[in-house]
Amino acid sequence: MTAVAPIALRGLFATDPDQRLRPGTPTTDWELWLTGPNTLLTMPDLVTALMASAEHNALAADIDDGSPLQPVSYAVVLFRGYAWRREGAARSDAGVAVPSLCWTATCGICGDTPEDEFIPHHTSPEAAADDSAGSREWGQLPDGRLVRDRDDDAHDTARAQAADADAVPDENQLTCL
Repeated sequence: MTAVAPIALRGLFATDPDQRLRPGTPTTDWELWLTGPNTLLTMPDLVTALMASAEHNALAADIDDGSPLQPVSYAVVLFRGYAWRREGAARSDAGVAVPSLCWTATCGICGDTPEDEFIPHHTSPEAAADDSAGSREWGQLPDGRLVRDRDDDAHDTARAQAADADAVPDENQLTCL
């Protein structure tokens, strides 16, 4: 069994023309090379080739079940037979994305998130709770759990228990007679 060579050793992006792998057709400007079935698809332009390769690679990643028997297939954009590689950054102001942790509210009874055109994400759990309890009219139970404004037995019971807990007089308050 042969070990898999790093991509630089395979010649796909080698700088020396004599060492460079040319899987495509030299007379065709844009092609998409599907490595698994070793198929070349002619593309009308770079944008179409990039979109098709992104769709293929995303689909291939989605159906990959990790089995060693699953064929490996990539879509590589070719320009005049060679693997295309953009020179330089995509934009002058392009930066590296930094992952960050974000929070969204969930109902403590049913687990649903706020229904909107998008799910709001916040910088802290408190901000997510404040947004849901404030602008979305969700309730907040004394234990801190959120309750959405749904009318069913489970949600009604939770709101009733919260109201009963609020009705108990505080032992530090004086009762007026």
